[in-house]
Amino acid sequence: MADNTIINAPSTPGQTIATKDIGGVNHELVILEFSDGAGGAAEVSEATPLPVEVLSLPAGLATSANQQTDALTDTELRANPVPISGTVTVDTSLLSTSAKQTEQTALLTTLNSLIETNNYLTQFLSQLTGAMNSGAPALRTTPIASVSTAVTGTLTAVTTVGTITNFGTAIPAKEMADDINNFTVTLANINNVTT
Repeated sequence: MADNTIINAPSTPGQTIATKDIGGVNHELVILEFSDGAGGAAEVSEATPLPVEVLSLPAGLATSANQQTDALTDTELRANPVPISGTVTVDTSLLSTSAKQTEQTALLTTLNSLIETNNYLTQFLSQLTGAMNSGAPALRTTPIASVSTAVTGTLTAVTTVGTITNFGTAIPAKEMADDINNFTVTLANINNVTT
């Protein structure tokens, strides 16, 4: 069933009244009005709310007559301390002890050391970046044809060494040689950038 209803007159089309279809039954919609005091009617709206008159209030409501009149004023509260009773529990685990201060000091020292290291690495990497951006070679190696060291004294024995497998008792010769070569190249690269 559609909203709104036409009231049929005997000979002419009737007037349409506002209705709302609820469950198959039309309910008439009406506008609430009240007298405006000047012989007219005013529709109830947010701008013209329905005036009401309160004849009586339930006992105990927060009215002006029921407001507390003996409460302390701000001046009275500031002039005389108000006692408060109760139990105060202190969490001793949060207290600032000498042990905790020592721990924090050690952490601060470590942090400062890390900051200094980071600053040094930043400065060093900036030099490397600048060298690479300027077209300078990233690595510089210096080939060594031979190494000679003057030996003095009396030669008492000659032993021919074919292959060295270990330095001492547990250091592989090949791995040690690779490490030395890599370290030499790294030093050459650093020298290339810093000079």
